[in-house]
Amino acid sequence: MEAKGKKKKHRILRVILKVLGAILSVITVAVVILAIRNHILNKSDRKLYTDAYGEYYTTEFGDRINYTFYDSNSDRVAVILPGYGAASTHYEFDTLAKRINADYKLIIVDPIGVGLSDVTDTERTVENYCTELHGLMEHLGYDKYTIIGHSIAGLYSLYYANEYSDEVEAFIGIDASVPHQVDSDEWMAKPENQYKVYKLLRTLFVKTGIYRVTTELGMNALMDEIPTLTEEDRDKVCAMYCTVPMNDSQMQEMKLLGESIEKCWDMRFPESVPVLYVLSNDNCERMTQWEQLHKDIVTHPKSKVVKIDGTHYLHHTNLDGLLEEINNWEYR
Repeated sequence: MEAKGKKKKHRILRVILKVLGAILSVITVAVVILAIRNHILNKSDRKLYTDAYGEYYTTEFGDRINYTFYDSNSDRVAVILPGYGAASTHYEFDTLAKRINADYKLIIVDPIGVGLSDVTDTERTVENYCTELHGLMEHLGYDKYTIIGHSIAGLYSLYYANEYSDEVEAFIGIDASVPHQVDSDEWMAKPENQYKVYKLLRTLFVKTGIYRVTTELGMNALMDEIPTLTEEDRDKVCAMYCTVPMNDSQMQEMKLLGESIEKCWDMRFPESVPVLYVLSNDNCERMTQWEQLHKDIVTHPKSKVVKIDGTHYLHHTNLDGLLEEINNWEYR
């Protein structure tokens, strides 16, 4: 009886292993198919969105930066900069840009590695980022302007405002990054840990094509969040959101983020530069020091730090609240 019992257990174990093996084989085949599909579509996607918008400026390093210029009857000028990992500044900020265009001539910038700008070997340091942006502004002939920056653009804008304080008239930060956010006890607050996560995501999700599938499935929601995008834009937007994020330039930018933060560590905005920080309530609740960290680095008497409902992407999840704060800012 014992022998029969053991044989039965072995048979059950073999069946289980066969089932698990079959499941693993199906998953492996599916991933291979998705990876091949992703590789093929990456090439066709790039052809789809080539020169989809904007103009180009060639930096002193020989790299091309794409920018879109929206003219206005206003004499004021504003530059819009994206957060880390953006697929396209032009598309991501389309609704915001159109809502504030009456108040500003707008320059919507795809930094290196974003949108239609080059993916390059030029190091993604804070110095190079700011040198490239300043070169663009000189090329366009503007020496007075407001910078509007989301997320990591806040870090670059802090450095930029200290380098070119005579040119920056104001900074508007959309849940913008600050150097001392890395003081948080959260594991993901550390740049080196973020880089590890992005490397893993790139290998497991981007290269395999899984990221593409999730992006395609989420396109309806994205189009709803940016309501000024048209059905004609849809295919190009989807193509860019599938192919641009976590490219080589963006990965190098994340790898060097810790060094960039160190270079901004003791900086505050100059007294000549008024700052409006509009922060996500979600982030303020998650990081109790988030609001104070922003208050600590502003010096102009008309600077303001406010919290509104919404996620980190306030220009998508609470655009009306964001615009209300911008329009009501005393400095304006």
